[in-house]
Amino acid sequence: MDSSQSSPRVLYSPPASKFKRLQLTIKLHLLKFLTKGFFTFLNLPLIRDSSILPTFTKIYPCQPKLQNRIFVPKSWKSGDALLPLYIDIHGGGFALMSPVGDDKFCSYFANTNKVLVVSLDYPKSPQYKFPAPVGAVVELVNAVLEDEALPFDRKKVAIGGFSAGANLALAVSQHESLQGRIKGIVPYYPPVDFSTPIEVSMAWRPKDAGPDLLEKDSAMFNMGYLKPGQDLKDPLLSVAYASREKLPPKIYLIGCGHDLLCRDAEILAKRLANVGDSDASATASDIWEKNSVRWMNVTGEIHGFDVYPSFGDVKIRREKRRLEMHESVYDWLSREVYT
Repeated sequence: MDSSQSSPRVLYSPPASKFKRLQLTIKLHLLKFLTKGFFTFLNLPLIRDSSILPTFTKIYPCQPKLQNRIFVPKSWKSGDALLPLYIDIHGGGFALMSPVGDDKFCSYFANTNKVLVVSLDYPKSPQYKFPAPVGAVVELVNAVLEDEALPFDRKKVAIGGFSAGANLALAVSQHESLQGRIKGIVPYYPPVDFSTPIEVSMAWRPKDAGPDLLEKDSAMFNMGYLKPGQDLKDPLLSVAYASREKLPPKIYLIGCGHDLLCRDAEILAKRLANVGDSDASATASDIWEKNSVRWMNVTGEIHGFDVYPSFGDVKIRREKRRLEMHESVYDWLSREVYT
């Protein structure tokens, strides 16, 4: 049963103040401008890291304005066995970034694990509000799965994403056209319940967590992505209210301990795993697995720690934990999805 049907609707209301709405709109457009300029600079021929570039890029007719990036393992040759497929969706508050921002991850994941990685783009807010990006990604995922030019095994398909991209992965995997076609999903630090008040999410964080960047920016991103009156418990927006049966059979949810989104993600993991009172001790740890659902809390880390600029000992620690996190994902995929 869809749990959204058994709970009262919560409708989105943008800030009441016209000045506040204008302020958030200007800030969002400024961030979009700066982010686009930054990635344009990073992609200049003399600046970009050629070792992590995709094998090729591809535009599908269903979404002619969106360029997607394809990473074929460098060790793979024509005639070799078909590859497992991992579809990646980048983050950025539904408004910022592009697939280029995930090149480091996609290149690493493809070449280290011999997996075909397809990094998808999607239309950004505020021009495109929910559910438009969901529909666009559904079309792209279907196009990828039907693309006979890509050398992947149709029985070994997983999807994942980071932050907003993880939310989109959870949304599109519920679509009727994709039922039974995606075996596993890996949402990295996703927003899963837009109906949770920000003050509640902040109260759940450890006392030593420090400031959370999303506390101030969530109002801006929400105003960009959501229409006034949007039901915040729509399962395509808040997967916390989705039916387990509509999601892929294998799920690996990852949260960051100092991230205000972490508690909602953990609650979701326990619901999807059908955790009861008798399982409390088994699921009290930072990593657990039950009923085809795996949960990991990367304790002490902030939202997007794996890509957030850092220096010195913090950088060393985060790089180590980033690699451990991605290694654990592939170990799980190879055991649960790519078999």
